[in-house]
Amino acid sequence: KLNESAQLVTGIHCRVDHAWEDMRAVQERFGKTDGVVALHAYQSFREREVTPEQCHEIGVALARRVWGKRFQVLVATHMNTDNLHNHFVINSVSYVDGKKYEQRRSQYAEFRAASDKLCREYGLSVVEQPKAKEPARYARMREAIDQACEDASTAEDFHRALYRQGYIFGSDPNRRYATIRARDGGRAVRLYRLGEEYDLAAIDDRLRGNYLLYGPRMYELKHPPQQYTPKRYRPQNTYAGKGVLQIFFEVFFGESQMHRLYLYYCYQLGILPKKQQPRINRPELEHIWKGTEKILAEHAFVHDHKFPSLQAIVDYRKGLSRQLETLAAQRAEIVKQMRRKDAPPELADRRAVLTCKIAELRKEDKIAEGAIKRIQRTRESNRIDRENRMPQHPRPRRRRREQERE
Repeated sequence: KLNESAQLVTGIHCRVDHAWEDMRAVQERFGKTDGVVALHAYQSFREREVTPEQCHEIGVALARRVWGKRFQVLVATHMNTDNLHNHFVINSVSYVDGKKYEQRRSQYAEFRAASDKLCREYGLSVVEQPKAKEPARYARMREAIDQACEDASTAEDFHRALYRQGYIFGSDPNRRYATIRARDGGRAVRLYRLGEEYDLAAIDDRLRGNYLLYGPRMYELKHPPQQYTPKRYRPQNTYAGKGVLQIFFEVFFGESQMHRLYLYYCYQLGILPKKQQPRINRPELEHIWKGTEKILAEHAFVHDHKFPSLQAIVDYRKGLSRQLETLAAQRAEIVKQMRRKDAPPELADRRAVLTCKIAELRKEDKIAEGAIKRIQRTRESNRIDRENRMPQHPRPRRRRREQERE
């Protein structure tokens, strides 16, 4: 069915025009009208890869496969962007047994796997390795564990190596799972979530291999401690009656002459680094620099437009809102024309141009909103700081004559 918004809509175990009434009736029948009443999911496709009808057909098939056996689902296909996509509204109460929809962390992966399988059946492309906008927290933890395993051969040194990189390793025998978390806070992550290669047994195997090759002092060899040794003043007549070679070894090697000779050959063979590596606490640095790009973008936005006051930024943002409304209306009109059978092909290019303009204006509007909030927070902080600096009970000034009399 094609509704008033020019969207393809299908109801599974519910009527399209009365979907809410049908879902609410199931909730009232089982006495579960509180809390979450519905859930939302979506599915998108590559640009110009499917037709609206095919997109809707796949969405309905996916909804029947994932939820159709127990829940009511409303499937709507949106065609207002270059990428066709489906929206799913799922009733939180099952029409079969009245049980609530169980929400788990693994549902996203299960839903994505079902969608990919269905798209492959239709011969469509799928995202094999989705990339995030920034490095994942789990990926940084894996890198830290790999680096610690390269530097340590014992469990104690492994903990030290992770702490050196800004992480705390928890392997309490009274707890079921070993964890890792950043030193500056954040939730602890269980090792099995990082993969089989990073569980406690795999780490023990890697440390055991290092121990067989390098012994128990592998970490000290790669990261020798920097200690200050006070200068020794030798007493008089210390070397009386000793040969030149014996005096040479005592002066340059001291009591631990074999250990110093061992370190000398380690440096010559390249086992020990010539310079100690700088200690970088990656989680703390990321926390410090988080949002720096946003602050710089807001500063450049205010500087380039030369706003004289905060109200000028507010007025500029109102103008952006009006432009966005105008462009959105134009794009909606083009989308309506594209649904006609005799629609010219250049409409798709016009829609793409409008979509790019809308995206740029929305990005600029978001920067303007952030600049307004940051200026307001700065002003409020300065006001509180001035109030704290002012004395609460100022002393009355005494006249100079009274001071002279005293």
